[in-house]
Amino acid sequence: MTKNCLIIGIKSSLGNEIKRIFKINKYEVFGTSRNFNKNFNPHEIYLDFANLDSLNNLKNQIPNIDCLIFCSGILIGKDINGYKDEEIFKVYQTNIIGPVITLSRISKKLQKKSSIVFIGSIAGSAGSYDEVYASSKSALTGLVKSLAKKSENLMRFNLIAPGLIENSTMFKKFSSAEIENHKLNTPTKELNELRKISQICFNICQDEWSQLNGQTIDINGGRYV
Repeated sequence: MTKNCLIIGIKSSLGNEIKRIFKINKYEVFGTSRNFNKNFNPHEIYLDFANLDSLNNLKNQIPNIDCLIFCSGILIGKDINGYKDEEIFKVYQTNIIGPVITLSRISKKLQKKSSIVFIGSIAGSAGSYDEVYASSKSALTGLVKSLAKKSENLMRFNLIAPGLIENSTMFKKFSSAEIENHKLNTPTKELNELRKISQICFNICQDEWSQLNGQTIDINGGRYV
C-alpha cells in the first residue's frame, strides 16, 4: 500500500528536497504553501497560517497521513530591540503558532505509527543574536517532548535542529563573511547539505527508528554540543 507524506511549507528549499526524497521512495507526497492557488489541487494545497479558513479546510483536502513534516520557518535577523510588533507576531505565527494550529486541525488524519517531524534550528538549542527567532524555534522542543509523552496510536514526534544549510533560503540571506565565520566556528568546517538533512528526515520516519520519540536531533558539526 502506498504511504502518504504531507509537507507543510513544501515550497521552501528544504521542503522541496524532502519532497524529492520521499517521491523517490514511492510515497504519495502532498504539500502546502501560501503561494499555491486557492483552487483545489490534490497535491498542492493552499495554506496560510494567517488565514483561518485555509487552516480549517486543510483536513478536508488531504488523505490519511503516514509522515507529516513541518518545514515552515522565517528568520528576520534582528535583535529584539530592532523588531516591530508585527514582525514578532509574524515570526511566532510562522515558526510555532501556525504548526501547532495545523497539527490540531489534522490530528485525526494521522495514521497508526505515523511519524511527525518538525524542522527547527541550532538557534533553538544554542540561542542566537535574533532572540525572537531563537525563542520561536526553542518552543518546538517543548512541543515535541509534550506530544511524545502522550502520543496515541504509536505516533512519534521528533525535531531536527540543523545548523546552517548550504543553499537553503536562510543561507542566501547570509553574507560571504558570515558564511565563512560559520564554517570556521564549526569543528567539521562544513555546512549542512539540503540532500543530507532531507535524507535524515526520511530515515527517521521509517520503522527502524520506531523508538525515536520526543527527541531533538542536533545536526551542526559540533558547533553546539
